[in-house]
Amino acid sequence: MVKNFKNYSFKIREIITNLKKRNIYAEGRIAQSLYKSAVNKNIPPSIIVEFARIYGFQIDFQRDIQKNDSFQIIYEIFEDENKKVFNTGNILYADLNLSNESNAFYYFKDKKKEEGHYDLNGKSVKKALMKTPINGARLSSSFGMRKHPIDGFNKMHKGTDFAAPKGTPVMASGDGIIIKAAWCGGGGNCVKIKHNSIYSTIYAHLSKFSGISRKGKRVKQGQVIGYVGSTGKSTGPHLHYEVIKNGKKINSQTLKLPSGKILKGTERKLFEIKKIKIDVLKSEMIAGLI
Repeated sequence: MVKNFKNYSFKIREIITNLKKRNIYAEGRIAQSLYKSAVNKNIPPSIIVEFARIYGFQIDFQRDIQKNDSFQIIYEIFEDENKKVFNTGNILYADLNLSNESNAFYYFKDKKKEEGHYDLNGKSVKKALMKTPINGARLSSSFGMRKHPIDGFNKMHKGTDFAAPKGTPVMASGDGIIIKAAWCGGGGNCVKIKHNSIYSTIYAHLSKFSGISRKGKRVKQGQVIGYVGSTGKSTGPHLHYEVIKNGKKINSQTLKLPSGKILKGTERKLFEIKKIKIDVLKSEMIAGLI
């Protein structure tokens, strides 16, 4: 039955909510995984993913993080007058303390409005490719010869496998263009990204693609392109990750990545001022003055 709406009246109301930006400080010790420890501190998932992206350029989350390592973080949230959080903002400060060694990064936006995270010496965390494009995963099979778990014979494993729960977000390990987001036979649902004339990467056995994963789409480093699954020839949920250099598949875990941008001149001076302000903010938040 088709209803006749001529006898109905509708009222349009515009609701304007003034959102207030607030900085949040959190710290914690890692008992099992960074993700679980951060969730226990009520850190929003979007901030956890961004935190993992920042450190994914240089940290192997499986092998580099030990029990009782710790983290500190200052991030932005946007909330209404009732303290309801509507969105998250930037991570202003992050430190992943590994084996009592600080790895601090500061958020900075330069005069060209290009933003990123930099270490104490003004060196960008961003590199050509992330070492691990997934957070909280276990390295389950490394690059090299192995007995294939399904076929049963020795075969060259031309990638790195990371075991993780189904649905774990998988990130693009570098800026580039998606040249494939489709079924790849034994690789199941897979995404292939061309980063430049030298490097490409492949992400296989995905349970599903993210909304941005389609052929021809340009992606940024750290954007979620899919989710861990067990599609294709697979014995359990995991990410099969491949790095291709000049057409040859190489070991992603031993890849020597080029360093990122280093701030100089006026930009470096502005960064030092910003860093001091963030350090003061952190000290005040730890002391409970804010």
